[in-house]
Amino acid sequence: QSDIWGAALGMCLTNVFLLWAVPLLASVVPHNSLNPDTHLAVVAVLGGILEVILWVSRRSKELRLFLRHIRFLTPSVRILFAVALQVLIFTTCSLSADDVLLLGTASGLSVPADWVGKDFVVDADPATLVWNPKTISVILPCAEEREYALKTVKAVFDSTPPEVLHEIIVVDDGSSPPLTQTYLDEDAQRQYKTKVLRHTRTVGLIQAKKTGGDAATGDIIVFFDCHVAPQPEWHRSFLKLIGQNYRRMVVPQITDLDIDTWTQNDKAGGGRAKCYLTWDADFKWFDSDDVYIAVISGGLLGMSRRWWFETGGYDEQMLGWGGENLDQSLRVWLCGGEIVAAEDSAVAHMWRLGTFATRARYWTVGDTAANRARAVYGWYGEFAEKLSHFPNFNMRNWGRSFGFGPWYGNVSNIWAVRDRLKCRPFAWFLQRFKSLYEDAGLIPRQVFKLREEGIGKCLRFDGSAGTSKDGLGTASLASCDGDEDHRLFWHVGNRNARTGRCCSGLRAWNTDQCLQDLGGGLFKTFVCETAGISFLQEWAASSSTGRLASSYNDRCAEVEDGGLQEVACQQAGGSRSRWSKVSAIVPLERKLYEKAHQEHAEVFANMDKQLFAAGEAFPSRSRAICDTALGGCIELYPQAGGFERCLSIPPSHQAGAFVQDLTECTSFYVFGGALKPAHAQDFCLGRSRNASTETWGIFICDGGPSQKFQRYEGAFCNAADECLAFK
Repeated sequence: QSDIWGAALGMCLTNVFLLWAVPLLASVVPHNSLNPDTHLAVVAVLGGILEVILWVSRRSKELRLFLRHIRFLTPSVRILFAVALQVLIFTTCSLSADDVLLLGTASGLSVPADWVGKDFVVDADPATLVWNPKTISVILPCAEEREYALKTVKAVFDSTPPEVLHEIIVVDDGSSPPLTQTYLDEDAQRQYKTKVLRHTRTVGLIQAKKTGGDAATGDIIVFFDCHVAPQPEWHRSFLKLIGQNYRRMVVPQITDLDIDTWTQNDKAGGGRAKCYLTWDADFKWFDSDDVYIAVISGGLLGMSRRWWFETGGYDEQMLGWGGENLDQSLRVWLCGGEIVAAEDSAVAHMWRLGTFATRARYWTVGDTAANRARAVYGWYGEFAEKLSHFPNFNMRNWGRSFGFGPWYGNVSNIWAVRDRLKCRPFAWFLQRFKSLYEDAGLIPRQVFKLREEGIGKCLRFDGSAGTSKDGLGTASLASCDGDEDHRLFWHVGNRNARTGRCCSGLRAWNTDQCLQDLGGGLFKTFVCETAGISFLQEWAASSSTGRLASSYNDRCAEVEDGGLQEVACQQAGGSRSRWSKVSAIVPLERKLYEKAHQEHAEVFANMDKQLFAAGEAFPSRSRAICDTALGGCIELYPQAGGFERCLSIPPSHQAGAFVQDLTECTSFYVFGGALKPAHAQDFCLGRSRNASTETWGIFICDGGPSQKFQRYEGAFCNAADECLAFK
C-alpha cells in the first residue's frame, strides 16, 4: 500500500513540476529555439514518456525492490531527469553550420579587401558615401511556401532587367519536401537565375535572411518575403537611393497582392512603409511629410552589401520572426546610416488574413518577445530602465534575482557592433525623430492625474501598460490614491496638425491609447494618431476653465450619476464638473532624455546640420510639390475681408478655419481643376454641409461641384459659386 501511495505521490509531484516549474524555469533560461506553445508541447510529450519509463521500471522485480528503498527520492530523480530533458531541448534546437545545405553555386560571404581595417566614421562626409551600384541580389526566405515560392521567383525575374538582377537566392527554411524536389528544380533555377540554400530544419525568417544575405554577391542586397510580386521599375529607386549613400536602407511601398492573379490589387489603396518605435518595443504605423522612416515594419528592404557587412547583418541569436525590424532600424540609424521610403517603388505583398490560402504552413519557432527584448536591451542603453514599466518585460526579469542570465540571452554581439562602429546613443534617435517623440508627446515633460473636483475621483485608464491588442480601450473614474498606479497618469499627445508642434490630445501614460469619445458612462480610447490627423482625439484639460473638452466639437466631459457623459460645453458653463491636473511628475523617459543631452552634447551639436542636410537631400512633400507644380503654391483667404486671415486646414478630413496667424496658412496647388493641399496630396479642398461660407475642409477627391474650381481675377470659385481669394 505504501508503494502505491509513494508512486502516486511521485507521479503527482512530477506532473506538477512538468506543468508549472519547468515552464517557469524555461522562461528565464536563455533560449530562442522554441516558442512557448511548442516548448510546452515538447515538455508535455517528454514528461509522458518519462512517466511510461518509470511505470515500466516498476514492473521489474529488481527495480521495484530498489525503488522501495528510495521511493521518497523518486520525485527528485524525476525532477533532475526533467531538467536534463530541458537542457537537451535547448541544445539540440540551436542552429549549427551542419543544418545549412548549399544547393546552388552561391560562394558564401566574400568581403573586398578595402572594406577591412578602414576607420569607420559614424558622422561621415556625405560625399564619401556616394558610389555606383550596378547589380542586385534578391533574397527570398521560403518556409513551406510551395507554389508561392515559384510565383515569387518568376515575379522578381520578370520585373527586373537581366543586367541588374545578379541572382535570386531562395533560402528553403526546412520545407518538406525540399523546394528543389518540387517547384524549384534545376531547370527552374537555371531559367530564373536562382540559387537555393537549404536549412534542413526550420529556424525562422530571421536566420533564413541572414543565410541568404551572407551568401549574396550583388552590389545591393534586397530582401523580399516569399509571397510578393515586385511591380515594374521597382529596382530603379533602390539603385538610385542606395547609390547616393551606401549606408542607406531603402523600403518600398508595400501594397496588396491578389493571390489568384499574382498581381497588385489596385483597389486596396496605396502602400505603407513607415512605423515608429514605442517604449514597450512595439511599432505603430504613422505618416509624415518626408521620406524618412524611423522603424521599418518588416522584411521588405534593400541595402548595400558593404553596409550589410559593416553592421553585421541580422542578429544571429534571433530565431523565428519578429523583432529583427527593431534591431535593424536602430542599428542603421544609430550607427551612421538612414532609412528612406522609395515612394515610386511598389511591391505587392500577400497578407496573412487567416484564410486557408494565406495561412502560414510552417512550424513556428523562436520567441518574438525575446527577439524584441534583444533589440531594445541591445540598443536602448540607459533607456532600458524604462522597460521596467511594462509587465511583459518586468515579469520575465525575475530570474535575475536568483542568478539566472537574461531571459532574452546575451546581447554582447550587438554591443560589439555598437562599440566597433562607435554608434550614437539611443537619445540621438529620439532627437532625430523629434516630430514623433517630442512634438507628438512620446517624451512628455510631465505626466499628471486628471481629477474631477466635484467627486474627488480621477480618470483612470482601464487597460494595462503597453500596446493594446485590439486598438481599443476605456477610461473611467476611480480613486486618486496611489502614485505607483501608472494607469492614473496622463500626458499631452499627438501633434497639433495646424502648428506641427505638441500637442492636441491626451494620452494614457505608457500606452498607445488616446482619449477619443464618450459612451456608456466611460471614456473610449483608441490608438493615438501621432500626426494629429484624428480630430476625434482633440481633447484638452484647461486649467483656466476647468473643462475637459473636445476642441473639435466643443463638447465637454461631465460627471453624471457617478459616470461620464458628453455634453455641449455651453451647458457645462456653470456645472459641477471641474477638472484639474494633479500629482504632476517628470517621467523617467524625460529625465533620461535630458541627461543624455547633457552627457553627449557633442553628439547633439551636429544634429541641426544633419537635419538640414537631410532636408536638402529630400525636401518635404509640401516643399517638393510647391517647387514642381505649375504655378507653384497659393494661400487662400476669405473673398471679403482682405488678407488678414488665411485658410488653415490640418491634414485630415476636417473642416479648417480662417486664422489670423499667417504662419499657419495651408499651401494649395492647382491640379486638374481641383485645389489640393500640398501636405495631403490625396485630398481636395471642398465645402462641408455647414451653411457657413467659412466652412471649408479637405476631403477625398470626388469631383463634386464644391471641389471643381475655376480661376478668376484674384479668386478661385467652385461650381456652386463659392469663392476664395488667393495670393
